[in-house]
Amino acid sequence: MEHIVQFAIGIDDKAVQNRIEEHAYTDVLNKLTKNAVDSVFSHSSAYSRELLWEKLLDDALQSFLEERKDEIIDKAANRLADRFQRTKKYREAMGDVIEKDGE
Repeated sequence: MEHIVQFAIGIDDKAVQNRIEEHAYTDVLNKLTKNAVDSVFSHSSAYSRELLWEKLLDDALQSFLEERKDEIIDKAANRLADRFQRTKKYREAMGDVIEKDGE
């Protein structure tokens, strides 16, 4: 017994093209990154490569912190002050000071 079945496949050409373009960009970026890392560390073992990465990351982090230390300190101080102002002891102490000064 034979059965004839007809079916259709709908392909969204634009969606397929967009997916290919998105993945192509990521693939090319990953390949370029790998090539750059391999060329920088071409004459090193896995162990020394890890040490070099650690040194590069440490230097980058130190540079970041040094450039933004004033901003980091200001934000930390503001958060700390905000948290203190919300405590019961702070409000009581401020109440005592205001009573003492008469303001």
